[in-house]
Parts: sequence; structure tokens; C-alpha cells
Amino acid sequence: MIEAIREIGEYCIQKDQINTKDPQGLIEIFCEDIQGRSPKPPRILIIEIEKNNLQFSFIRVSVGEYSKKKNSCYLYRFGSPRGTNITPSTKVTEIDRTYSIKIKNWFKQDFSQLPYTLGKDDLQYLSSLQSCLEAHQSEIIEQIRSHLQDIKAKKESALVTFIIQENGKRFYLEEIDLFRKIFIQKCRASLSQKYNTESLWKNKTCSVCQTKKDEVYGFVTPYNFYTVDKPGMVSGGFDQSLAWKNFPVCLDCALALESGKKYLNEFSHFQFYGFDYYVIPKPLIETDTAVFESLKTFQKEGEKIRLNEKYLSLMSDAKEEILHYLSERENSFLCNILIYEEDKREFKIERYIEDIFPSRLKQLFDVKTVIDRKQILKSLLVPVFKDNKKIGERPFEFTFGNIYYFFGKDNDAHAYFLDIVSRIFSGKKISFPFVLSEITRKNREQFNHKIPTNETSIRGLALLAYLDELELFGKKQVGRTMTTPPKSIVIDGSSETKKKADAIFEEFPTFFDTAAKRAVFLEGVLCQKLLGIQRHERDATPFRTRLQGLKLDQNKIQALLPQIQNKLEEYKANYYRDLEQLISASMIEAGNDLRLSKDEIAFYFVLGMNLANQFVNKKQDNGGL
Repeated sequence: MIEAIREIGEYCIQKDQINTKDPQGLIEIFCEDIQGRSPKPPRILIIEIEKNNLQFSFIRVSVGEYSKKKNSCYLYRFGSPRGTNITPSTKVTEIDRTYSIKIKNWFKQDFSQLPYTLGKDDLQYLSSLQSCLEAHQSEIIEQIRSHLQDIKAKKESALVTFIIQENGKRFYLEEIDLFRKIFIQKCRASLSQKYNTESLWKNKTCSVCQTKKDEVYGFVTPYNFYTVDKPGMVSGGFDQSLAWKNFPVCLDCALALESGKKYLNEFSHFQFYGFDYYVIPKPLIETDTAVFESLKTFQKEGEKIRLNEKYLSLMSDAKEEILHYLSERENSFLCNILIYEEDKREFKIERYIEDIFPSRLKQLFDVKTVIDRKQILKSLLVPVFKDNKKIGERPFEFTFGNIYYFFGKDNDAHAYFLDIVSRIFSGKKISFPFVLSEITRKNREQFNHKIPTNETSIRGLALLAYLDELELFGKKQVGRTMTTPPKSIVIDGSSETKKKADAIFEEFPTFFDTAAKRAVFLEGVLCQKLLGIQRHERDATPFRTRLQGLKLDQNKIQALLPQIQNKLEEYKANYYRDLEQLISASMIEAGNDLRLSKDEIAFYFVLGMNLANQFVNKKQDNGGL
């Protein structure tokens, strides 16, 4: 992964013609993108100071508009959650605490010591500026607070920075040599200096480029995969100065990693179901960098691309992912997907899925299209939300939200969710009984709480069908199709019930390939017809208790059929002779041994209940859901 990020960074440095030997080049690399992932650009609150010789006077706090071209002007780079940033430029929410920690305390540093070692004139400059800020602290805070009220009302973010006015000219921090020097020295020092310790070694091999370099550093952390803030967490035991042995990185690679990280944040960051992820492309030929430009194009023209009717989403219901766009490319690169959680202290990798060819992505989308075209699945209408409010419904489409529905929504099983997602991309086998058990667990839970199981049943069928089509349950057997009943069993093939049943069975042939599965499914249909009649006649469904919370087995299934038939006769509403004939024929064909697990029996039975509306009786039918 690190190597792929370095390659991206090297591409960016070369593409943008950044001279890493020049101070301006270092500033462009180390300055953080202030807007980041926010859809709205931040407002810039400018503390304006006038300088006359070595005397500073406060003018006002003004509000400026953010411009990406001016991003480096503010010399912003986050430092520490409880400490100062690299410069006094800082993002702000609550001004009192932010001003004290990020601005006031910044000027209290000893700039005569490493890494700064400033001279007398520079120290005097900072001291005089500090005195001015202290003298006008209340006034500055009050003006910032006043501006923040309007900014917060518009749900915007804000950055506080400085402009020094001298001889009628205005200078941002980047335009002042002293602050440029402080920024570069602090950023470079952060590679090897931390926790009051220096971790640097001469003439050692860089772990990223595998080249012997004049210097390698021990605190290069574009992502906080691990920390060395406590003794014993580094190679060498309790000596933090030996942290370079854990992850030695040279300056060139450190700058490339920093640049690569900025690229990923801007062009390759996406979200799905509460998780963040990067799509990290890796060209098969180093000089073939077209994929990097593809990601840029997608971010810049994404809305137009996603409005195309042919554009599909897979990771989530929101069309904000790049995978379909990449799936249409040639196999000239690999995709790595990094799913992670991050805060200021830790970068936690949840899953890293490597070496995904565009052809594999295309296969995932082709199978999705096959599943989405199935009429039974399209019959399910799912809600559409906007700003957490339901605004309508739409036909079901398969996405990884279908996996999340079972493995991440109602329990703390997100590890299973991520594992299944990873296996889909990688083509690794998935346990059919494991997936089925979770679908059945959810069906039983909803059934026992009298919650409709329609959505759960159909989503379950869609998930199983998708995984089966990808052969993740195992390779399909050649010629695996539905069995046919023995000739001794005579069935009216012209009946509407038979035609409707066959239409369902033919749409999912591998799921109804045995008589036992068809028998249990059709019995679920018949049971739902009875429940519909009971609801119509008595406004109650007492027969539900005989289903025993869907904890069904072979004996219970075989005993239920005559019970359902007797109840229909009692209500004088047995309009389902054809259906009963189909069930009986399938039972006979299956024989005494159904060879289905309890979870399979429950799944097929409740699926039949929820597809009972596909078997409408023209005479009279109070069934359905």
C-alpha cells in the first residue's frame, strides 16, 4: 500500500512540476488542504495587523473568501489535538479555547531552540507581535465570535489566519520569510523529531524505495498506523530514538507519501455505510499514469457522469463511488481498496483489499445487472430518503447495502460485513450456511415481533443469488437445473398456479433445483393464503402460533400441510386445489427425506409466504402480505 501511495505522490510532484529542493515546493507539499472533504469551502477570518518598524498594532478581524489557489498562503498544517499547529493559522469552532491553545500558546514556544534556532531579530519580531495580540486579545476574540455567529448559522467552517500590513502592502503568512522558515523547519523536523527525541540515521536503506540514502527518519507518519508515544513500542526496546528501525523513510519518499496522501484525500476518498475508503490505483507499467487522471476527471465531472442512466453504484445506494467508472477501463492497472476509520490520533485499517483488476469490477457489475433484472426482486419497493426524510419509493437494486442490511445494521457484526465485502472483491469463497443463518435469524426475529418479513426475505434471496452467481458458494455444477417430477405424478401443466410457480422457479433455478425446496416454498404460499383468509374473517391470524416462530423442521413441515388444508375447509375457502396438488407432488417427489437444514426450511417457507401475492386466485383471494 505504501509503495502505491508513493507512486501516486511521485506522479503528483512530477505532474505539478514541484521542485522538492526549493522551499516553495516543500510548502506546497506540506500545506494541508483546508477545505478537505467538506462540500462547502471554509470562510477565512483574518486577524489584520499593521507593522511599523518593530511595532505592531491591531487593525481588525475581517472575513475573506477561500480560494484553492491561495491554499498555501495560510501555511496551515495541523499539529496536535491538545497543542499548537505548525503556524498560528487554525480552524476554529469555539473561539475562546481555540485562541488560547492554537494562537496564544503558539507564540509561547521557545523559538531559540531546535527545530527553529531563530536569531535575535526574528525572536524580537515574534515577541512584538505576541505583545500586540495579548494587548488586544479581548477585542480580537469578540470580533471573531461575532463573525462566527453568521458562519455557524450557514453551517460553514472557518479558518483563522493573519495578514501583516506594512508600507501599504498586505502579506499573508506564506509571504513573510520568517513564517516560511518556521513552517519548513518544523515540518522537516517532524520527520525525525518527536516526544523530545530525535530518530534519524545516516547511510541506511529506506524501507519504501529500498535504496540506501544519506538520511532516514523514524517519525514519518502520513497515516498513524502505529504510534511510538510509549516506551517499548519501537524496535530497540525502550529507546524511542531507534524508531527509525520500525519504518525508516528517506526525505524523497516522505515528500512523495505526503503528496500521495493529499491526492487520495482530494480525488480518491469515498464513503459507504459509515466507513471511509480509498481507491488506490497502481499502474502495471510505471509510466502509464492515465488512471490517476481518470480519478481526477471523475471528481471534477462526477455529477455529469453519475447522471448517465448506465452509471451504476455497488458499494452504496448513493451514486458517489468510482468503481463503475473504473470497471470500464482496460486491465492496465490494479485497484487496491483501503477501508479505514480515522481520527486525529489514529488511522485504523479495517480492511485492505489488494490487486483488483477492472475486469473483476466489471464482473461484479455485470452480475449486479443480472440480479436487478429479476422480476421477483424488482417487485420489492424500498424507501428513498433525503435529509433523513422519506420522500418516496423505488424498485429494489442490489448494492452492498444488502449485505449491510444483514451484517451491520441491527447488531455489532460489521466485521462480518467487511469480511464479506472483501471476499466479493477478492473472489474468495463464502460460507452459504453462514449467510443463510443470518438471513434466517433476521426473518425469525421480525416474525416473532410481528414485523413484516417481506423486505428481509427478498433481500435475502437477492444476496444469496448475487453470491451464487459469482460462484462464491462454490463452482456451479454443470447442468445444475430443476429436477422434474416422475411421470407417475400427473400435474395439470395448463393451470395458472403451475405457470406462476414455474416462472419463479425458472428465474432462480439453482435455488429451486430440488423438489424439497419447491415443496417448502409452495407450502409457505399456501399458509399465507390461510392467514389472509383468517385476517379477513376474524381480524386475527391464530394459525401463526403453529409456525412456532419459524423454527421448522421436516416433521413440522409435513404435519403443517394437512392442518392448513383442514383450516381452509373449515372456512369453506379452499380455492387452492391446484396449489395443494403441486405441494403434494413435490412432497412425493422429495420422498421421506427432505435433506434441508432447519435454516433452509425456514428461509424457503417464509419466502413463499412473502411471495404469496404472486399467486392471485381469480375467484376469491384474501391472501397476500
